[in-house]
Amino acid sequence: MDGVTARTRTAAPLPVPDDTGARPLWRRHFALLWSGGALNGLGTMTFTLMVPLLALAQTGSPVAAAWIAAAGLVPNLVLHLPLGVLADRGDPRRMMLTAQTGRLVVIALLVAPVVLWSAPVHLLAAATALHAVCSTLFEAAAAIAVPCLVPRSELAAASAKNEAHVHGTQMIGRPLGGFLFGLAAWAPVLSNAVVSLCVLAGTVLLPRGMRPEDEPAPGRRPSLVREFSAGLALLLRDHVLTLTLVVCAVTNAVFQVVWLVIMLVATDRGLPPHLIGVILAATGIGGLLGSVLAPHLVNRFSAPRMVVLCVWTWSLSLAVLVLALSLDPRWLMLGLPLTWGTIGFVGAHINVTRGTYRALRVPRRLLGRVIGTDRVFTSGALPLGMVCGGYLLEYLSPRATSVILLAGVGVIALAVTLLLPALERSGAAGRPRSAGAAAPRPALP
Repeated sequence: MDGVTARTRTAAPLPVPDDTGARPLWRRHFALLWSGGALNGLGTMTFTLMVPLLALAQTGSPVAAAWIAAAGLVPNLVLHLPLGVLADRGDPRRMMLTAQTGRLVVIALLVAPVVLWSAPVHLLAAATALHAVCSTLFEAAAAIAVPCLVPRSELAAASAKNEAHVHGTQMIGRPLGGFLFGLAAWAPVLSNAVVSLCVLAGTVLLPRGMRPEDEPAPGRRPSLVREFSAGLALLLRDHVLTLTLVVCAVTNAVFQVVWLVIMLVATDRGLPPHLIGVILAATGIGGLLGSVLAPHLVNRFSAPRMVVLCVWTWSLSLAVLVLALSLDPRWLMLGLPLTWGTIGFVGAHINVTRGTYRALRVPRRLLGRVIGTDRVFTSGALPLGMVCGGYLLEYLSPRATSVILLAGVGVIALAVTLLLPALERSGAAGRPRSAGAAAPRPALP
């Protein structure tokens, strides 16, 4: 009797830690998860810089380097949804182990031969694409693991810490990749392998059986199309999720144009490369500072109010850009980094808001699909913004382009402000409770 029961029983979900200290190891587990995410991001940043540099060194062709670098962008756009479904279906710990193992295989079989034995350089295109797949899978699984490990009252702080490592790896990863490549072509390859081994070791120490509490009963799984549509349906049904998706997709496109404006103005004014680097590093500095401060506001205000605050602040940052382009050129060294740093500072706040809201309101069996669907639109806006910005700056001055951007973001800010009462009345936004308060489970859609 016991043997039959053991064969038919499904694995019990991992209990969600509460605020009473019933699971004192949750902080250690989250520290392991956070460290793995930070190292994963650092390895991704160094890898994405190393590969085009290696392609240039091997071929001397900028076109070949560009195509090889572009190969890493396609999986991030195309595979967010299927990898989100995969993360929802499987154990996040197992997914993260698979992702890091895959990265090691890519480095050993596709990158090392190019570096050590001058293998055909087209192997780097396959390496970039597969490495991006592994990184995206790791990120999706790590996002699923957070609400399985962290108490509800600590989710805002956890989202802020995850946001901080994103900006930190952006600041450190690319300079580190360039420094290592300057030492030797094999140095960043070895560094990536060591990073993946460290993440693998930390992930092994995470608890097994991190499964959603609201997982459906065993049986025939729905089709992939139905699972994809479930995430999209939830996004459309929840007005706050829809609002943040639209706002972030549009502003992502806008900020690609801002990046082009800064690059064009800085080069036209003859700024030395190290000063351009300082200006562009401002977004990482602002993002890190925003990640530290964001939990205080996120725990105090509802998600729609945070979105309103963020979009109006972005409008002010673009007004600073327009003003800097209208005044004496000496103001550029103040206006450009202030604008770019404020964009990163506010971006950290809205990302923490979105991450906390999703963790609190989205059923965990749908979280991967919701995140994947969201990233398809927000990531897809990046190349669109870059292309549109190129055409705008081809026919308009940087100042005129910046005025158009300011007007567009101002319209978004006004629209979000007008929608705020309706969003608050809908009750969809539910303000996160303070630490120590008993938080009810979110209603399933």
